[in-house]
Amino acid sequence: MFDNITEADLEAGRNALGGGGVGNRIPLVVDHGEGAILYDRSGKSYVDCTAQAWCLNIGYSHPKMVAAVTDFIKNYTHIRTSFETLPKLLLSKKIVELAPGNLDQVTYALTGSDANEGAIKLAMRERPGDTFVSLFDGYHGRTLATLNLSWPHPNNRFMSWSAHVVRVPQAYCYRCPLGLKHPECKLACVDLTKQIIQRGASEPPTAMIMEPMQGNGGMVEFPPDYLPAIRKMCDELGILLIFDEIQTGFGRMGTWFASELYNTVPDILVMGKALGGGFPLFGNVYNHNMKGFSPGDHSFTFAHFPVAMVAALANLQIMEEENLLERARIMGKFFTDRLKELQQKYEMIGDIRGPGLMIGVELVKDRKTKEPAPEAATQFVHEGLKRGVIFGESKYLGLGNIVKIKPPLVITENQGEKVMEVFEEILQLLS
Repeated sequence: MFDNITEADLEAGRNALGGGGVGNRIPLVVDHGEGAILYDRSGKSYVDCTAQAWCLNIGYSHPKMVAAVTDFIKNYTHIRTSFETLPKLLLSKKIVELAPGNLDQVTYALTGSDANEGAIKLAMRERPGDTFVSLFDGYHGRTLATLNLSWPHPNNRFMSWSAHVVRVPQAYCYRCPLGLKHPECKLACVDLTKQIIQRGASEPPTAMIMEPMQGNGGMVEFPPDYLPAIRKMCDELGILLIFDEIQTGFGRMGTWFASELYNTVPDILVMGKALGGGFPLFGNVYNHNMKGFSPGDHSFTFAHFPVAMVAALANLQIMEEENLLERARIMGKFFTDRLKELQQKYEMIGDIRGPGLMIGVELVKDRKTKEPAPEAATQFVHEGLKRGVIFGESKYLGLGNIVKIKPPLVITENQGEKVMEVFEEILQLLS
C-alpha cells in the first residue's frame, strides 16, 4: 500500500491537512517503533520521551499485544454497543478489579474529552446544579463542554457553550499563589478554595474536577496531604470529586492509579490513554450506588470497539507480567536522581517533579526570581529531535516552560543514559 510513495505525494497530503491539532508540526515522518524507540523513514532512531501523548506505556507495538489483536480481528472488527462481547465483559471485570476503593461500574468513550464529558454528565445526574469547580492550570479536553474546565485556552471562541466554572488555585508549591511554604502553610490553598466556593459560586457546585497530578498545564505535582484535604472539603460541601486520571492512570506514576498513591478515592474516575496500549479507549469508573447514566446519555458508535478492548486486555496482562509498575518507579528514580545532579550545575533547572515516569522539569531564567524560560523549553524539543530524543513540552505552542520526560515504561537504562546525555548537551547549549 505504501510502495512507490513520492515526496510530492507527501507534500500534497500536508497541503490538504487542516489545522486544529496540538503544537507545531514535528518534521518527522514516522516509519515504525520498537519499545521506547521511534524510527523515521530515513531510518533515524529517537528515544521517545512522550510515549505518543503518554499512551504507549508498554512501548510501540508490543509483540504480545499485536498477536492478540491480529488473532482476534479475524473474528470481527466492530460490534455495536447493544451487544455483549467477550472483550467488553472481561475488560470491565478487570478494570473494576484494578480500580481504587469502591469504584465498580465502568462506561466507555472514544477520547479523553468524551470521557470527561461523561464524568460531567454522571455528576449532573447525581446532583442538582450546573456549576463545576476546576483548578488553575487544570486540563480536561477540548470539546465544547470541557474547554472552559481547562487552563485558560488562548483565543477561546467557544466559552458560551461550556459549563459554568469556578476556578480555584491549586497546590503549586514551587509557585505558591499565596507566597507560602509547605508544610508550614497548613494547606492554606485548600482553605481559600473552600471560601471561593462558598462565597464566589452563584450556586452550590455539582462537582470538582481535577488531575491528581497536572499534566498539560505544567506537570504540577501536589504535596501528599493535598488530595486527602480536597476529598474532605468536597465531602463537607456536598460536592462530588472527579479525578481525571487520563494521564496518570495505568502505571505512569508507579501505581495503577494516582488515587492509590495519594490514598484518595474520587466519586468518579476518568481513565484512558495508556489503557488501550495505542488503541483509542477511554471511560469512567464510579460506584453502583450512583444514579449513573440514563439510556442514550453517553453512547458512541465505536465506544465499545472490541479490537481496542482486546488490545487493552493484552496491555494490562503485559504490564503485570513484565512488572511495569515497578519499572516505572525504578526508571523514575533514575531520571530524577540524574536531573537533581544536573540541577546543581545548571541554574536553568528550577524544579524537578515526578513521581514515576511522570516527570516535569521547570526551566527558569533566574532561580531566585523563578522567571519562566518558555523559549528554552521549546528549544529543548527542537534540539532534542536533532540529537535523537523526543522531549515533551508543557504547555504547548511555547506557552509553558516545562520539559516533559514521560517515556514508555519499558525504557531501558541505556536509553535513559542517552536521554540524560542529550539533556545535558542542550543545557550546555542554552546556558
